[in-house]
Amino acid sequence: MGPRSLPTSRATALAWPFLRAATLGTGLMALTFPSGAGASAWPLKLGSTGGRVTMVQGALHQPADGTYGRRTSEAVWRFQARHGLLVDGQVGLVTWRALRPAMRPAPGRGALAPARTPHRRPARVRAAGSRRAAVALVQRRLRLNTDGVFGPATQAAIKRLQRRDGLQSDGVVGPATWHALGIRGHHAPLRADRTGRDPATGPGAIPSEVRQAIAGADRIARLPYRYGGGHRSFHDSGYDCSGSVSYVLHAAGVLDQPLDSSQLMSWGSPGPGRWITVYSNPGHAFAVIHGRRFDTSGAQAGSRWQPTARSSGGYVARHPAGL
Repeated sequence: MGPRSLPTSRATALAWPFLRAATLGTGLMALTFPSGAGASAWPLKLGSTGGRVTMVQGALHQPADGTYGRRTSEAVWRFQARHGLLVDGQVGLVTWRALRPAMRPAPGRGALAPARTPHRRPARVRAAGSRRAAVALVQRRLRLNTDGVFGPATQAAIKRLQRRDGLQSDGVVGPATWHALGIRGHHAPLRADRTGRDPATGPGAIPSEVRQAIAGADRIARLPYRYGGGHRSFHDSGYDCSGSVSYVLHAAGVLDQPLDSSQLMSWGSPGPGRWITVYSNPGHAFAVIHGRRFDTSGAQAGSRWQPTARSSGGYVARHPAGL
């Protein structure tokens, strides 16, 4: 005869201290799904149905039929990639929270309450307030020294926050990280200053287009390689070589539509650029951005960022005018 089960009330009483400690330690109970959502219903994924799927589809501007099909999954992929989330095509807690501001209530339901994070008062960053002011605000939220310089200590604190909240731990303050900090509104991504100076104003300042290109490259650096990916739209679930380069150039604001590798051979200005150079031939394309190679060929550790240079022999070099 096997061991007898504890009565439910006694088992609950014994487990409660551990459950309470886990809840207090992670804070996950404060980030709940909508009321009435059973644990078995999450995450929303292929095959899921119901009102919550309809709400997700509405937020993503998809046909709201209440069925989580491939089209909805691909829209979630694109949203996750655009917002620096873990890209898996499923709507779990973090993706739901990021989508919630754009949601409308499902038929027969009341309005969704705005997402709130305990002990954080929502704030906004003034649009023209300078990068240093934005970094200082982030540092205040992290209880760091507010010097306005995005150095190693600030980056390490951001990564800890991202790991705690289930975000991609890349140290970049993108839309999801702004939200996790309790800061509302639309803000430009913030990334670590490699020189220890404010790259927007200090000596040898990096142009904003280059910083935007780097941020764009970071967003798709670990997405899957997919032939033809990124050509029908800049936002996709995977990218090939020229699709990756096109996405980065679009993020920098210097490209209006995706180009294949042959088209990149005549794009922009001839020769290497100071900050960005695109190397292309009829079969392949890659870019060098601020001295780092962004290339789908020879991906290291699953990233398009490569630690070494490669020969440019057989490639046409072009660059964005002025960069």
